[in-house]
Amino acid sequence: MPEDNGRHDHAVRIGDAERDAAIEVLRTAAGEGRITVEELDDRIEVVAVARFAVDLDHVLADIVTTLPSDHLGMLVRGAPDGARSEARPGESPGNREILRPRWTGLTKDGRWSVRPYLRCEPAGVLLELNFLEVVTDLEIIDIDVSARTGTLKIIIPDSWGVDSTGLVRGPIAVIRFRANESAQEGNPTIRVHGNIGSGVFIVRGPSFRQRYRMKR
Repeated sequence: MPEDNGRHDHAVRIGDAERDAAIEVLRTAAGEGRITVEELDDRIEVVAVARFAVDLDHVLADIVTTLPSDHLGMLVRGAPDGARSEARPGESPGNREILRPRWTGLTKDGRWSVRPYLRCEPAGVLLELNFLEVVTDLEIIDIDVSARTGTLKIIIPDSWGVDSTGLVRGPIAVIRFRANESAQEGNPTIRVHGNIGSGVFIVRGPSFRQRYRMKR
């Protein structure tokens, strides 16, 4: 146990919400060109195993003006005077799913239950998310990608949309986008953010064979 020195950064452990917030800061910095893709990957690895706010300070000190340890009370206990901040995607354990395929890869298809937040880590294999038969009332599905290597393939109905403007792409990443960016009214939008280092990102609609099956 860490010594209780009266400082929140050592006395209170951080959770996934704080780690996710730090990762978003790093991704924004990479998107603005303030850190390289390699630095982004290295720093995300540190954040993933961080236990206290001071651990986050080390990777954010040259990016932000206010360190996580400076406002840990708000991060952990909420805003003062009863104020409530808007929940971030994936903040609640009940609305997120972490997808880390084994060496054989992973395909999610059929009428699978989709949560509002999906963390996708292909790690050298294929992770395929097939939404063609999915029935959901979600308006937004957040997909958080961490793919230094590997392939993330997303297959959507023609009425759905995919917004990938938040995705940080490495210089040798392969991107194949053949789908609508905007969803038709009343249909979900998949919002993709995160990092594709040297991996592959594929978005497409149904193939001819899949269209045929859907009509039967």
